[in-house]
Amino acid sequence: MPEGFDFDWARDVLPFATQEAFYSAAPFGGGFSPAAQQYWSGQYGNMANQFRGEQGRAMRMGEDPSTLRFDEFLKDYPWTERYTALGPRLRPGGGTSRFAPGVRRFF
Repeated sequence: MPEGFDFDWARDVLPFATQEAFYSAAPFGGGFSPAAQQYWSGQYGNMANQFRGEQGRAMRMGEDPSTLRFDEFLKDYPWTERYTALGPRLRPGGGTSRFAPGVRRFF
């Protein structure tokens, strides 16, 4: 890069690269179970829609929606709380069969 050029990927690119921001967020950086990572990997569209909803709320309140950045939205998102609130059937590999196995009937 040219001398004196002040460029920072996290500051200059990540707020506008939504998929990169999402897939580099907390669940994918470690510390989360493989099942949680699998669940969150399929939630990009839902998260992007939630972010758009937050921008819409800001507009309705007369605020500037451009002050809300996607990477900041992801940083403050309650990942663990949202995942643990899911029922067993909604989690990857989940189901109630391991908690209540099926009954066999021999007639």
